[in-house]
Amino acid sequence: MQQLFVSILCLLLLSACTSTEVTTTTKNSATGQKLAFDPKGAAEIRVKLAIRLIENKQMQQAKENLEKALEYQPKDANVYRAFAYYYEKVNENDTAEKLYKKSLSLDRNNSDTYNNYGAFLCRQKRYEEAEKAFLTAIEQTSYTKVADTYENAGLCAEEVKHFDKALFYYQYSLSHNPNKLYLHLFLSKINITQKNYKEAQLNLINYQKQNGQSAESLWQWIRLSYATEKSASLNKYAALLLEKFPESRQALDYLNHEYYR
Repeated sequence: MQQLFVSILCLLLLSACTSTEVTTTTKNSATGQKLAFDPKGAAEIRVKLAIRLIENKQMQQAKENLEKALEYQPKDANVYRAFAYYYEKVNENDTAEKLYKKSLSLDRNNSDTYNNYGAFLCRQKRYEEAEKAFLTAIEQTSYTKVADTYENAGLCAEEVKHFDKALFYYQYSLSHNPNKLYLHLFLSKINITQKNYKEAQLNLINYQKQNGQSAESLWQWIRLSYATEKSASLNKYAALLLEKFPESRQALDYLNHEYYR
């Protein structure tokens, strides 16, 4: 799969974490105050640190922190979700799936877990199950990351060449977050393949209004020009691509005459 799934491990987006455990201040009649251990806060810190370690490929240290988090909070759905992510990263997919299901058994309404589980299922090529998980995430009325999950559903549908569904999900993702301008490129690519040429042209115009020209937008103009038999337009965009982005994958594809695909 060329595109990456949007990660809803919101833990990745949180501020930098420390290795110290969390304490809370409590009243004490003898000393006035004392520090008490906060297992929930300590588990959250351990999980945040573990996610950073996973992204840095420090897997042993990540696992150690997740085990500590689980020791502190043995019934926390978020800890199990993070542990599932770890096991997926180390290619132990059976264990990852068990932990995703464990997380959901502890919190049936956790949209973040449904989203991540859906992405996991799609990577396992279990497309129908993945779509169901994504839609379950979106159904939760309190969920705020709807645009990301619609995008993931679109990526999964595109992977299996369900282009009508992919178009639908990408469009809904844009509706919920118009700042995802790169989705116009995803849409243009599919619309060209589906011979929806006017829609593809609008996608490319909308993208370039805000972002200007990129290697991918020029590439899709080339594909559109070829599909609509506009040789002058094709030559124009090809010249721009080779001038501005000569080292890009798109330039190589053009030189290899891959634009007809």
